[in-house]
Amino acid sequence: MKDRRQAKPVKRKTQSERPATVARIAGRPTGEAGEPSHMTASAFATERLREAILNGELEPGDRLQQHFLAAKLGLSHVPLREALQRLEFEGFIAISPRRGAFVVPLTAADAAEIFELRVNLETAALRVSVRHLSPEQRLLATEICRRADGVTDKLAYGEVNWQFHRALYVACQRPRTSNLIETLWRNASRYSMLLRHRAPYFRQSQQEHWDILEAVGKQDPELACRLLRAHIEAAAGRILNLLQP
Repeated sequence: MKDRRQAKPVKRKTQSERPATVARIAGRPTGEAGEPSHMTASAFATERLREAILNGELEPGDRLQQHFLAAKLGLSHVPLREALQRLEFEGFIAISPRRGAFVVPLTAADAAEIFELRVNLETAALRVSVRHLSPEQRLLATEICRRADGVTDKLAYGEVNWQFHRALYVACQRPRTSNLIETLWRNASRYSMLLRHRAPYFRQSQQEHWDILEAVGKQDPELACRLLRAHIEAAAGRILNLLQP
């Protein structure tokens, strides 16, 4: 199948020093009284800290000192604590009584388990979903895939990549499976970022997306699942190679 787009160069962002990184995320939306709402503050802190971890500005093993973060973000400890609990659930950080909160190290064993679970759950969801996707739902997946063709920012591609996969599985009508898949995607996002530092990844990933989408359009669940399995396993293999000592 022919490549459907021109590869665009991926520009690397310069690394900021650690204190400047946290200070940079201090600006926040405010409520009517000039203070962020409880939920907004928690979501804001979660998003900013997640971005810092994905960008490598907060590195594996780095401690997240709550007093320092609360001061820099201009938040109380309650929404910050909720943000840390959310990030722990997503697999970005761990919280221990002795060490406090710290960024979880990346390991080959963890990556292998995450991607194996992704293969099993996502192919199961896609096999059911292909038979039930409406023309409008297939069109939405196509529009997302087309939009992803023009994305070069690593964080932005991660989000649109998830939107595309979610659009393929939306008709599986299995809410527990869907929730587990979303959790695994959050867990996998740090590992996937390792690939996005390499320009060819965007083109290859998108070509594989178009191939899957074509099989979905033909309502061929077996072909779509074979392509999806190959897509996930190929990414996992490249990630595991990068994690080798």
